[in-house]
Amino acid sequence: MDKKVAVVLGGTNPHAELTRRLQKRGYYVILVDYLDNPPAKAAADLHIQESTMDMETVCRIAEKYRAQTVISACVDQANLTACYVDEKLGLPYPYSYELASKITNKGFMKQKMFEYGIPTSRYIYLEKDQELTDVDLKYPVMVKPADSCASSGVKKAVDKKEMLKYLAEARKISRNGRTIVEEFADGFEVSVYAFVSEKKTHIIMISQRMSVIEGEEQVLKCYATLAPAVMSETALSKIEASVEKIAEAFGLNNTPLHVQILINGDDISVIEFAPRVGGGISFQTILDNTEFDILEAAIDSYLQVPVVPHYVAPKYLYTVNLIYGYPGVFDHLEGAEALVEEGIIESIHFHKTKGMQVTDDRASGGRIGAFLVKAEDKDTLLYKIALAMERMQAFDVNGSPMMRKDLYLKEF
Repeated sequence: MDKKVAVVLGGTNPHAELTRRLQKRGYYVILVDYLDNPPAKAAADLHIQESTMDMETVCRIAEKYRAQTVISACVDQANLTACYVDEKLGLPYPYSYELASKITNKGFMKQKMFEYGIPTSRYIYLEKDQELTDVDLKYPVMVKPADSCASSGVKKAVDKKEMLKYLAEARKISRNGRTIVEEFADGFEVSVYAFVSEKKTHIIMISQRMSVIEGEEQVLKCYATLAPAVMSETALSKIEASVEKIAEAFGLNNTPLHVQILINGDDISVIEFAPRVGGGISFQTILDNTEFDILEAAIDSYLQVPVVPHYVAPKYLYTVNLIYGYPGVFDHLEGAEALVEEGIIESIHFHKTKGMQVTDDRASGGRIGAFLVKAEDKDTLLYKIALAMERMQAFDVNGSPMMRKDLYLKEF
């Protein structure tokens, strides 16, 4: 093959844009994803239907096509595979497989944060088949797999009975049967989008996550993000210090860094972090609002090209608005194109393609897509969001409406 080859792991929506960025750099892009028709498939030059978790299969694919890079900018567990394959084949990588393995283990992450004095909630970490004997934690607690992607398997338990139930479910979701139980921390959640360059941490943008915990299964669902997040100067200073400590504690450099933090007044509590680009379409809001292209920086990170971040303070109020659906098989969404043409929304991005299943058992399973809205003031922003939700509709393969009209940003 005349062109350079890049193997992208995971067919998520942001990886469609990652694929296009790699193609502009002259790469022939092979997408590896186990789904028939993931969102990034249309952008790729070749789609190979395999699991991104199968490291040896991915390694064989990279060898067969003589890939120059194997990359996953936005998916924790796929990042682990990418680092493994790149290191094994002698290709450049952003950090070692050993470090990637440790960081994707939330038990190790919590232990290290305590060692470095990074504020975080008290917890219990359980290895596979390890019995829970004593719970010296205050209820409610959050139960989560120690190595899953995003919010999969994350549940809030109000008593021991619920905690044990959710613990069993989390073990099934975890790749290695590892789980975390941690005290629930009050406050609102923010996502910190940063880049570590020359051992200095640059906080590019901070957005507030709007979430609900709903249903009998207590599923945590983020339905919108708002940037910039509003907080006290004291809280911001604590965030800056904590993000610096995270980079130092884990030896991170020349990499994106996505940190999730709870803010309660002037106090903060770090939930978790990942040395990658944030999920969803945060890459687009960061670019539009700060002029920093974090996807391009992520590619350079994988190629071991030093990044010097250039960015400006956020210029607008900017929201990413998740579109959730009722269970069924997604077919199409109507109304979005007209809203873009009229300037009500900036763009529409899909998490589901035609024929994909929409579920309500976990947050990512229910997400059909997301739309971006920006405005110079709060009232205009909320008006645009409400109008978009009113005029859009998603349909299943039987032609029935399936879009949830109740879950959107109404006030902040």
